[in-house]
Amino acid sequence: MRPGGGRDKGHAWERECCKLLEEALGIKFQRILSQTREGGLADIEPVEVSNFPFVIECKRYGLGVQAKPEWWDQVCVAARKAGGNKLPCLIYRYDRQQPRVRLPLEAVASIKDFNVYSGGGMPHDWRYACEMDMETFFYVCRELL
Repeated sequence: MRPGGGRDKGHAWERECCKLLEEALGIKFQRILSQTREGGLADIEPVEVSNFPFVIECKRYGLGVQAKPEWWDQVCVAARKAGGNKLPCLIYRYDRQQPRVRLPLEAVASIKDFNVYSGGGMPHDWRYACEMDMETFFYVCRELL
């Protein structure tokens, strides 16, 4: 791989994720360019939608099967830094595989009429997460919006 090739691959994946999200949700997304200067920021964000429930980190990698724990830790830090009620969202893809999305169970439990959590007390721990394909993620987004 040529020098900087991994970074270029990552940037291209971020742009592709922006396009996929816009096509599926009708919301324009953009890369957060200051992420390289300021630590703890996500990779992409919606342009004019303040109530989007997720802070999104995009990862593209050569070989692997599942999300790396440090990727999930990174997006959880970004979600905490974003504050409010933003939830972490990791969109990742390995070469020659379909994209996968990792969300905290809290995201799925928050869907109206899908109440697996009838609490009213403590929020869910982000260590407990679920993985899904992109179409399922788009469904979760539409339901939460």
